[in-house]
Amino acid sequence: MRRNRRIKKNSRFATSSMGVASLIISAFIMMMIFFAMNSRCSAITREIGQKEKTLKRLESELTRENTRWDEMKVPERLRVALTRFGLEMDIPREDQIVRMGKSGVPVPGQLALSRLRNSSSSSVAAAIGGTTMARAQVRRPRVSPSVSRRQARNGVRK
Repeated sequence: MRRNRRIKKNSRFATSSMGVASLIISAFIMMMIFFAMNSRCSAITREIGQKEKTLKRLESELTRENTRWDEMKVPERLRVALTRFGLEMDIPREDQIVRMGKSGVPVPGQLALSRLRNSSSSSVAAAIGGTTMARAQVRRPRVSPSVSRRQARNGVRK
C-alpha cells in the first residue's frame, strides 16, 4: 500500500505543476496579445493625428483660396483684370439677357426673345451666343520697347 501512496503524491505534484505552468503560459500569451494590440492602437492613433493635421491644413488652405476667389469676383477687381488682359466687355443690357430652362430652350416671355424673333437670324443658339458677354473684343496691349513680350502678355506695364 505504501507504493500506491507514493504514486498518488507524485501524480498530485505533476497535475498541480501542469496547472501552474498552463496559467503562466496563458498569462504570457495574454500579455503578448495585449502588447501587440497596444502597439497597433498607438500606431493608429499616430496615423489619425497625422490625418487630422493634414485635414486642418487643407481646410485652412481651402478657406484662403475661397477668400482669394471672393476677392477676385469683386467688380473693381474684374475691371482691373479686364483692362490688364485687354478685354473690352460691358455688363449686358436687360434686353440682351436670355434665360434658359432645364431643357435647354429659352424661357418664354423675355424681352430678348421677342427681339430675337424679330431679327433676321435663323438660329436661336447663334443669336444667343452673340448677345451675351461672350462677345468680347480682344485689344492687344501696346508694347513699348522697354517692356518684353512676356511682360506685355502677363499685363505688366511700367
